[in-house]
Amino acid sequence: MEIITIGAIISLLVVALIFSPLGLGGGVLYVPIFYYMLDWEIQESVIGSLTLVLMVSIGSSLAHSKAGYADNEAANASRKTAIPSAIVGTVISGYLIESLGDVIIKILATIILIFVIERTTNQIRKENKTQLQEIQFSDKKREYMLGSAFAGLSSGMLGIGGGAILVTANRSILQMDTKKAAGTSFLVAATTVPVALISHLFLDGVTESMIDKIGVLPIIIFPITILFSAFLGARYAIEYVPKKTVTIVFLCAISLSLVRYLVDFALLY
Repeated sequence: MEIITIGAIISLLVVALIFSPLGLGGGVLYVPIFYYMLDWEIQESVIGSLTLVLMVSIGSSLAHSKAGYADNEAANASRKTAIPSAIVGTVISGYLIESLGDVIIKILATIILIFVIERTTNQIRKENKTQLQEIQFSDKKREYMLGSAFAGLSSGMLGIGGGAILVTANRSILQMDTKKAAGTSFLVAATTVPVALISHLFLDGVTESMIDKIGVLPIIIFPITILFSAFLGARYAIEYVPKKTVTIVFLCAISLSLVRYLVDFALLY
């Protein structure tokens, strides 16, 4: 096994551990790891990313739900708009990549990350000024479901799971604390991401080439490893990591992802 491959595997595992308490599947970093370190095509990278995001979502949602950090009512409603939007996003993604190349996907991802950073920093300022109270889902249902649709759309288009948008919606719209926002995000992603993944497998036509490139056994074993890593990472963070620390790490992870895309643009031009 080549050194770059070993480095990529370690990187994927580390991302799963770090992102598991944040409400993020790690897709913003999985895609570049597959694309740049393993030299996969963009469609293959998106499929690989969604597969690992699904594993992180399942593992982390189990840990958060078990600890009581999840809003099932909000998650169930969110799925109603997020899931169909993920299918639409997949179709749009295929069209944009074929017509304009993968640069358009990077531009859209950059815009989303800037939006998330702005919303998160604004939320931090509010929390520093006053003690925020969680808002009942029924009072913000329409606004929240619109945000969920946006998250599903990004999941299908960008292969990033939509977690960054879901967490932002949970915190800025419903005023959830960081751990509950993350747990609710993972509940939605655990059902939305499979739809985006199946849609990509059906529409992109790269499944056979990926099996030939990776092999059947690694395709089975590695995602399961990611799932357990995410579960353990989330469980540890829930018990021992302060909520403010989770917020800071979330913001750092999103900012790092943004820097990565900006570097791409700098190298391109």
